[in-house]
Amino acid sequence: MTAVGASVLPPAEQRKVVSGLQVGIFVAALDSTLVSVALLSIARDLGGASLIAWVVAGYTVAATVATPVYGSLSDIHGRQRMMTIAIIVYMLSCIGCLFAQSMTQLLVLRVFQGLGGGGLVVLAQSTIGDVVPPVERGRYQAWLSGTYALAALTGPITGGYLTAWFGWRSVFAVSLPLALIALVLTRRILGGLPRPTRVHALDYPSVLILAVGLTGLLIALTRIGQGARLAEPASLALFAGAALALIVFLRRQFRVAGPVMAPDLLTNPRVLWGSLASALAFFALIGGAVMLPLALQTIAHDTPDQVALKMLMHALAVPCGAFFSGRMMPRGMRFRRNMVAGALLGATCAGALALLSFESPIPVGLAMLGLGLGIGISLPPGIVAVQVAVAPTRIGAATAFLGLARSLGSAMGLAILTSVLFSALGTDGSGSAALLVRQAGAASASLVTGFSMVFACMAGALALSAAAALQLPPGAPPAH
Repeated sequence: MTAVGASVLPPAEQRKVVSGLQVGIFVAALDSTLVSVALLSIARDLGGASLIAWVVAGYTVAATVATPVYGSLSDIHGRQRMMTIAIIVYMLSCIGCLFAQSMTQLLVLRVFQGLGGGGLVVLAQSTIGDVVPPVERGRYQAWLSGTYALAALTGPITGGYLTAWFGWRSVFAVSLPLALIALVLTRRILGGLPRPTRVHALDYPSVLILAVGLTGLLIALTRIGQGARLAEPASLALFAGAALALIVFLRRQFRVAGPVMAPDLLTNPRVLWGSLASALAFFALIGGAVMLPLALQTIAHDTPDQVALKMLMHALAVPCGAFFSGRMMPRGMRFRRNMVAGALLGATCAGALALLSFESPIPVGLAMLGLGLGIGISLPPGIVAVQVAVAPTRIGAATAFLGLARSLGSAMGLAILTSVLFSALGTDGSGSAALLVRQAGAASASLVTGFSMVFACMAGALALSAAAALQLPPGAPPAH
């Protein structure tokens, strides 16, 4: 099979392709946070408040399950075709969500929306690997990482204003024109990319087994993140079923002709170490996004506008760190150096947050800034490290493998960190983290201890990320 990305484009064409991909990335990232602010309005209108958390979780689970499948299919059928399918599925689901009449309908449609949105990020990152030489990939991957962070930052603000002015259905309406622009650009800009000349079949039973395993695992992690006990029979059954399905899936990949995750990925130490380092970075990324606002509100007694201002500094630090890392990486392709330095900076600042008093705004603000910069610095080189570790024909599958690892890292981060907070508060874990914090009372001793443990866990995850990155070679391996 001819490599999907065998032809590197001139710099002007590279920038044109990346500009088109940024729209798709923006759509996917915006949707991941846009709906969260509208959840209460949706529950009041449609009822079914018990399902409200799954309107967000259903999208996340579906997007995670779809990620490795899109990666493998794009290596077979080409990036443009799979990107077109992903956007169309996303758009049709948006239209359905716009007219949903019950919470059950909305939840089902959000799952389909996740099946579409899950392909946008991984396909965009894979396309960079097709058209940009390894020495320049860090810069362009930084553009995509910065776009993702910017969209995720503006999502809650945009969603809040739209819901207040036009109602919650406008949250889904605003995504449609953006998705349509992404579709037009995808058809126009990516149409000239190389396509596979020989198509081989994908093992679809493996797809089904993987979907069952990942769905069970993510539902179990999401339940824990929402307050369920690990020892509950339902949680244990979900974890056991997920483990069994994933073991069957991994064994099958070594025996079938068209594996979803080929043995060359599962046995490639550079792919495995790079994915582990990135997963641990995302563990801390989700921790900062969820736990920092809660700590600022309850321990520092900050008002919502003050929290927004402080979180703005932290959130902007992530894309700034990514841009800086991408600009520095082409000088010798020292992606391991950037990954280790970023993770260690983040670990130091997370450790500082575990020790600092949140009533001290300047030290806490500097630590939040450093945490965001450190995580941002570690993100683009993680993608490049994985992509340069495989042949051009495997870039899509390798990038999807990395995307899956990052999604699982985020899910585990939310589950573990909220469980640590629940344990410190001495609750039975029923309800959301925000509700438990309100019940515990602002600035209680148990609350301060709980958040200290949370940030210590984040520091540990980032230190382990640096250790995993150290297992990678200093720069790019010899060309395939």
